[in-house]
Amino acid sequence: MNVPARGRAGGKVILLGEHAVVYGRPALAAGIALGLEVELARGNGPCVETDRPETAADERPLRLLGEAARLFDLDPRSLIVRVRSTLPPGVGFGSSAALSVALLRACAVAAGRVLDGAEELALGRRLEAVFHGHPSGIDPAAAALGGCFRFVRGEPPDVTPLAAARPLPLVVAYPERGRSTGAAVGALRARWDADRARYESLFDDVGAVVDTGARAIAAGDLRGLGHAMDENQRLLAALGVSSASVDGLIMAAHDAGALGAKLTGGGAGGAVIALADDPVAVATKLGADGVRTMVVRVDARPDGAARASA
Repeated sequence: MNVPARGRAGGKVILLGEHAVVYGRPALAAGIALGLEVELARGNGPCVETDRPETAADERPLRLLGEAARLFDLDPRSLIVRVRSTLPPGVGFGSSAALSVALLRACAVAAGRVLDGAEELALGRRLEAVFHGHPSGIDPAAAALGGCFRFVRGEPPDVTPLAAARPLPLVVAYPERGRSTGAAVGALRARWDADRARYESLFDDVGAVVDTGARAIAAGDLRGLGHAMDENQRLLAALGVSSASVDGLIMAAHDAGALGAKLTGGGAGGAVIALADDPVAVATKLGADGVRTMVVRVDARPDGAARASA
């Protein structure tokens, strides 16, 4: 076993199409530079050490270590995982998928294996299920592949890279505390079960907005993409996955000069993304109101960078 071994994976933002993607419609997502690193070492395990004290009581990382180790015939009882993250948990940045893919990469190094992109995506989806049960797979796709892409759920999923005519300047605004993606997904499924015709129609409308947004990205039309984001947010509210706090952040972003804004990820109180010609000015105005913000510039190209090392 080659230890210590390290792996890294980035987070993500969903530009358009969250929730509807679970029901077979397309979504647009992008990997971001913020991410997390894991170091796999020999020791008295299984043990996961994290720099996020708020996640210390979560038993799922230990389950993740067991699942990942068994994929490579490693004994989790002799393994210690150390996690360092720049991704706020629970606000829509795909932190659990990034952890899954980073640990996958570290285990592959420890076992002397080299995984291609398709293997990373397939195994990353399998591991993310430890956190989310039956996820769409869009988060591990962003963590494993990076760049900007169109995603359709399937076996295997249809992941199509998007070439943007210009970078996408985004502001991400998020609360101090995260929310449960699983709760938002489960509540929507219950509503869908109760009125499938209504929700299938809404999902179709989201899919149409995703295609409009993809064309805007390809043309470098930021105003067109902003309009698609606003329309997607209207549909997300109709699906019941927005919240008063999200709506307030979106209104504040528009007041600060955003071209479009919407929730990203699970919703129900998580992060908001805003598209802006001057993202620093928008972030500054939102920050003056006590909102946590960061500027993310999406290049919409896979980075192809190595993410694992011994």
